[in-house]
Amino acid sequence: KAEFDEWLSDYVELVTTETDGKVDMAATREALLAEPPMKRDESDAFWSNVRDEAQVEIFLQNLREKALSESDESLATFLQLPHDIQVRRLVDLGTLRPLFDEYTPESERLAFLRRYADVLLEGAEVEHLVSDPKGPISVDDLGSDPSLIEESDKGKRFRVEMIKYGTDEFGTARSQRARMLYRAWNEHKAGRARYEEAMFKKGKLGLEQKPPKKQ
Repeated sequence: KAEFDEWLSDYVELVTTETDGKVDMAATREALLAEPPMKRDESDAFWSNVRDEAQVEIFLQNLREKALSESDESLATFLQLPHDIQVRRLVDLGTLRPLFDEYTPESERLAFLRRYADVLLEGAEVEHLVSDPKGPISVDDLGSDPSLIEESDKGKRFRVEMIKYGTDEFGTARSQRARMLYRAWNEHKAGRARYEEAMFKKGKLGLEQKPPKKQ
């Protein structure tokens, strides 16, 4: 729950601006969790509609017919775009299926990312965990992987720093290790979240309680 709420907060911050006003986080969380997951056959049917321009043209015609009989603000907004932009965006979406299709095997998703990383990440800022005496993250938050946590790291604190992909700084050994530390921190947080969820399901952890320390 805590991990999902943290992701939701980051997501809302990303897609909203100050002019949008205050976002009802409880209502947003409920709306996201109420959306039923897409079944495998439904997913395959959707992605087959955006695999090339010919299929996209057919798909767009079906969407226009749907818009005549249904009130869907997001669909209506999309269909107001110039036709060539509609086609391009849907074809681009189909190209990125390995990233967005939840049924894509993890091995295929990683292979796609490795192959097209330079294009996909150009100009993107990537999280790094850097040493900072006043940082909010302690070395204990990184897990205990002896191949990653060095003796000199003991007692250190860290903060998250964004570095643009492809820059000289991004390619240094120091930055590579900072990315490894950030992944370790994320994995440790995810592990704690799974442990807390398991304890909650067993009735050993209330909503406001901290989990007992593992023996």
